[in-house]
Amino acid sequence: MKIKLIFIFSILLIFTGCGKKYSITPDRLPTAYVNQEYEQTIKISGSKVVDQYAKLDTNIPKDLGIVVQPINNLDGYNILEVKGTPIYKGKYTITIKADFFGGGGANINKTYTFKVE
Repeated sequence: MKIKLIFIFSILLIFTGCGKKYSITPDRLPTAYVNQEYEQTIKISGSKVVDQYAKLDTNIPKDLGIVVQPINNLDGYNILEVKGTPIYKGKYTITIKADFFGGGGANINKTYTFKVE
């Protein structure tokens, strides 16, 4: 009986150890304001993002004054930044899709609303 309990406990421990939690923060982006500097970091945690398969889509116009990009080459798509000084109002989207090294097919697909008032 004791061996069965140890076996069952070991199997449960193995399965819970294999399950990774991937998250992206913040949950939503703060509002930006015209002619005021804006900077927000978006962090993806749980494992290293496979940069070559990561996808960053946005409908933010180039002339708005806001840039969305990875913060550096070392962290790649695990840390993104939204920064700049917007010059006019509007409502835009930022979509991030990412797969993970050793993720077993796990991925993140998040769409943010970026609002400038």
